[in-house]
Amino acid sequence: MRWQKALVAAAALGWVGSASAASFVLTAQRVDLDADRGVVRAWQVRITDGLRVVTAPELVLDRGAGLGTLSGGVTATGPEGHLRGRTARIRFTRSLELVQVEADGDARLQRGRWTLSADQLRLDTRSGVATAQGQPARLEGEQVTAIGTRVVYRSRQEEAELGSPARFETQEGALQGSSATFRLRGQTARVAGPVAFRFAAGQGSAREAVADFARGRVDLVGQVRVRWRSSVLEGQRVVVWYREGRVLVEGPSRMRVEEEDLPRTP
Repeated sequence: MRWQKALVAAAALGWVGSASAASFVLTAQRVDLDADRGVVRAWQVRITDGLRVVTAPELVLDRGAGLGTLSGGVTATGPEGHLRGRTARIRFTRSLELVQVEADGDARLQRGRWTLSADQLRLDTRSGVATAQGQPARLEGEQVTAIGTRVVYRSRQEEAELGSPARFETQEGALQGSSATFRLRGQTARVAGPVAFRFAAGQGSAREAVADFARGRVDLVGQVRVRWRSSVLEGQRVVVWYREGRVLVEGPSRMRVEEEDLPRTP
């Protein structure tokens, strides 16, 4: 009965979409309704727009502002994946279209084999784009983890853009640059420089890099320097097969048997 009363209260304010509006339905175990201000406070909440379901222990919803604030542990499930956080804000239009979910506090979005995590995570439901930032943001898969101060994850295109610094970590080593574009389907990345890398086969720097994490290959171009034991290898194009521990130099190169102050990061 309490669930039914909550639904009736929401419908009285027009929060249940009509046939011509978005299917926006709020149900709760208990509701405190301020009809004059158009504000609802509800507990043990479930919100759906027909495609997504958002649940939380507590909600404050302001119809006029098109904003709802959820707290106590929030989950949202829909075509974009499974999102959770300690608190969240939902935004919706005057026509009751749910357009955005912003999760804070150990926020995570899981979709298939990939998990995006950060302090703050904003999901645009119209474009399917999730923007994560803070602590820093991490996009984790089975073979590689992509890390950036800001990660823009385009779930429908299966692509991600990493802000500076952009870092990729595998079991065999790491690759870092100023920014990167990551194609999740093929697990390939284009990393803008300056680039630093570290694998068992060697470590060093380059102007830019293209990585194929599915094959265990990194192509380094433009004044590439590789430290291997006490030697420094220099060339314009170097391929590192990091799972096999091989380094292939394409074109003119030189090797110097001496120590040099090459970067020891990432």
